[in-house]
Amino acid sequence: MNNDKYMRYFCENIKALRKANRYSKKQMAQKLSLVKREVSSLERGKIPEDLSVDVLVKIYEHFGVKATKMFSPSYLDEE
Repeated sequence: MNNDKYMRYFCENIKALRKANRYSKKQMAQKLSLVKREVSSLERGKIPEDLSVDVLVKIYEHFGVKATKMFSPSYLDEE
């Protein structure tokens, strides 16, 4: 199994989710309890080593997105 592929999907979906909700990077960071540069890094495919599962929980709670869907290709296109 190629985990890099799923992490790429996660990063792409973070950006798609932000844009679909018309959030700036700063606003998205606030929603996920991150800092703006972490959102920028995620969107560029750079996963911080200390990224917490709490981020997935916050995505689910705030946006109503199942965490597992974040690792699927272009899931926002399906909705």
